Amino acid sequence: MKTQLIKIQNFRTIKNLLELHSSAFEGKPKAIVFRDGFFERTETLHQLINGLVSPVSSIYKARMDGRAQLHQRLQLITDFGIMFAKNTGNSTLLNTFTHYNRRLRSISIGKMLQVANDEMNLLNQYQSDAEALGLPDNIVQDLQLLINEFQTVNDQTQLQLGLRRKNRKQIAKLIVECNVILRYEMDKFVKFNAADWPELADGYQYLRRRRPSAKRKTVAEYSDIIGTVSDKTSGQLLAGATVRLIEKAWNITTDANGDFLFDDLKADRYTLSCQASGYALPEPASIVLGKNDSIVWNFQLVKL
Repeated sequence: MKTQLIKIQNFRTIKNLLELHSSAFEGKPKAIVFRDGFFERTETLHQLINGLVSPVSSIYKARMDGRAQLHQRLQLITDFGIMFAKNTGNSTLLNTFTHYNRRLRSISIGKMLQVANDEMNLLNQYQSDAEALGLPDNIVQDLQLLINEFQTVNDQTQLQLGLRRKNRKQIAKLIVECNVILRYEMDKFVKFNAADWPELADGYQYLRRRRPSAKRKTVAEYSDIIGTVSDKTSGQLLAGATVRLIEKAWNITTDANGDFLFDDLKADRYTLSCQASGYALPEPASIVLGKNDSIVWNFQLVKL
């Protein structure tokens, strides 16, 4: 985004220069058309980029909080389910809840919602017997409410991320269009009229010489990896843990909620490592990201 910001700032400076020398376009209606086309695109770019300056983590925050709440509730229910299955001698049910327990260590949002609905159906099926073992009678309703709330938050987050990606693609498209106008029309116009408007020509040529040279041939589709770091035994979320995205050599320190986020990633295979003071190093995580993908990976650390 930094490169795009520089380009847009340069476009706006050129726009200011052209507005200062608006007399150069008087009586030349066709030149006014491509000049105004450049102005309109530049202002649209300015508005779009302002919407992307705020960190993407602010969009994820509500979803991350909701995911943490649902994950915690599912872990409690799963632990109860293992106890219930063992108590009743139901080996099929024991295998089911043990499988869910393994999946909850690292699970995507979609699969977590699937597990939540599956466990809710199981609770309904065995509710009377489960209540005899101490399961609260309102837990099914509470879980359904939590699922609904999280589904709403997740849908809203996806909409915001979708709009962000759409705007990012629009920015790339408009930058290309502005460059085409400058290169094939404005450059030629200013050069042709340089004798009559030397100050315009000098200022314009200076701004054009300092333009960024890097060009993007395609518009990338970005993905992200989010997750938490916690104590495996207590479930306590760990602040201050270091999560490293090895391929990018990016390090992130988890916040007070144990959360981490790597965004603006292209579709590829990535490796995450994690370390925290007083804890053993976990196995690195190998993650495959698709286009416009979002993967959740949770590290559960064991104390030394």
